[in-house]
Amino acid sequence: MSMKSIAAALILSSCLPVGPAWSQIATGEQEFQQLAAALKADDVERRSAINTCIAQGVGADPTGLAELMSLPVEKTAEAWCTRMTNGIAEGKLTLADINALNEGTLTPGARLVLTTPSEGK
Repeated sequence: MSMKSIAAALILSSCLPVGPAWSQIATGEQEFQQLAAALKADDVERRSAINTCIAQGVGADPTGLAELMSLPVEKTAEAWCTRMTNGIAEGKLTLADINALNEGTLTPGARLVLTTPSEGK
């Protein structure tokens, strides 16, 4: 796995609303845009980031997240990781959306991404 995949997976897993500690996704808009461009440009990188995120899971109790996403709990990690990664790559999630999630706020943009199936997930 390349460094881009590792960085993307760490960023995605760090903004889980159910995680114990949240770190900053990017130091600024330019870094966030570079991440989005990398995920958009390379399907292998995007898939690798999604798979790494899925392997890390979405916390000890994903029930609330499953309810938000209208999914069974066992499908939550795959859907979260797919929707978040694709949302960033497709420009549907902004750095402000991610930072709001890190602060415990669900923006309209993040709600739309998390409640809309992506790649059938």
